[in-house]
Amino acid sequence: MLLRSISLTLLSCFTLLACSSAPIDPAEFAGKFKDKLTTDLRADGLKLFTYQAGLAEDQSKKDNAERPFPHEERMRQVAQDPREQRRSRKEQADSLEIWGKQVELGLEKTLEMTGYCREGYFELSRNIESGRGEIRGECKEGATEEDKQKFARF
Repeated sequence: MLLRSISLTLLSCFTLLACSSAPIDPAEFAGKFKDKLTTDLRADGLKLFTYQAGLAEDQSKKDNAERPFPHEERMRQVAQDPREQRRSRKEQADSLEIWGKQVELGLEKTLEMTGYCREGYFELSRNIESGRGEIRGECKEGATEEDKQKFARF
């Protein structure tokens, strides 16, 4: 009887742990950020772009008001237990990974809606930080006359 209750308790704990560590869906950022696609058509037909995404202003202002000053954050980190520091760094890395996926998703949807890189693109650079991201790229196809008219200064 005792073995059965211990087994049920352990099973319950593992079930709760599995549920609490479910990955966050990037779609949860929908409506919470703003983005911008800047196109650059070169005379030789080269198609470049810069995609920038960031948290919407109302979210950023609220976060900044609640965010501690950098020196306070460093003092808190020094006082933390090493295990707590590792957990905190892992949470931050997971958060950046989720934000990076959201920036990628935003870029894919924007390119799909605008028709800018119809055949895909080569990524030239990527900068993902907490609350903002930028991806620069080059389209695989060259610019057509239609592209030159549509994206002259998009």
